Amino acid sequence: MLIAVVDYFVLPTLAGARQSLHLLGEVRPSWVALGILLEAASLVCYSLFTRSVLRSSPLRFGWILRSDLTGFGVSHVVPGGGATATALRFRLLVSGGASVDDVTAAIAAEGVGASLSLAVLLWVTLIPAVLLFGPTALYLIVLLVGALIALCAVVAIRERSRLARPAKRLLRFVLHRLPRRLQPHVQATADQLRDLLTDRDVRSAFALWPTASWLLDAAALWVFLAAYGHVMDPIALLLAYCIASLLAVLPITPGGLGIIEGVLIPWLLGFGVPAGVAVLGVVSWRLIQFWAPIPVAGLCYLSLRTPGWRNRVPGRTQPPR
Repeated sequence: MLIAVVDYFVLPTLAGARQSLHLLGEVRPSWVALGILLEAASLVCYSLFTRSVLRSSPLRFGWILRSDLTGFGVSHVVPGGGATATALRFRLLVSGGASVDDVTAAIAAEGVGASLSLAVLLWVTLIPAVLLFGPTALYLIVLLVGALIALCAVVAIRERSRLARPAKRLLRFVLHRLPRRLQPHVQATADQLRDLLTDRDVRSAFALWPTASWLLDAAALWVFLAAYGHVMDPIALLLAYCIASLLAVLPITPGGLGIIEGVLIPWLLGFGVPAGVAVLGVVSWRLIQFWAPIPVAGLCYLSLRTPGWRNRVPGRTQPPR
């Protein structure tokens, strides 16, 4: 609550947004509607990613989407919300008909895929950013680190046959030190992950859906700034967005509350966005991106716990016990 107060009352005061409240009367409703649609499309893309990694489950897309929205909303209100949301999503997906091993592997793959796609997006954005805004030490360091990681990934892919044997040894080492009742589940999850990563369609989904979700979210921010009359350079906005989103991955506050706003607004000001537009644009975007999914999550959870909806899942006639 304290962070929210600082975000939505203190920051606007410090940035001089109180002197720019006339912008609220000049906001363009059509742009606001477009921003909301882009944010909704971003969430749909993430659920399409979930469906692509849950390839063998009988779940319908509607069930997957509502499960993801429920987890997304919970992650914004509970301390350590990421872990709580993951556990809730796991339970909902399993109760919908997916196997425990499939869901475990899918959630693990999603976590890696979403973070990796954001990091790649930042690295790619830095290339035109260096050309447009000039090289800085930070930009060059991130470019160098990204290039080294990409080189290691290429080497690992080309030498995967040589890496398979030590990976199997490591897995056996871990399995032998786990309780006996957990060993079959860990082995099954590892097998599922291996099958996922060797499937060409799944690899294509890793490149497509998380990236589309991030880009649509960033586009929604761009639209909200434009709604207040400032058309920002897309490269500059994407650079600020990626840095703020990567920092928000750290489990410090629920959904990066306070972190994203505290990073984005100064960056936008540094790129020449007027103070009032920067604050009002970011706050408006976060109202849709952070706060709006919370009541939606409650409705989605209720629909998933209603017998009429549960019985629509293929192959189920009774709610799971």
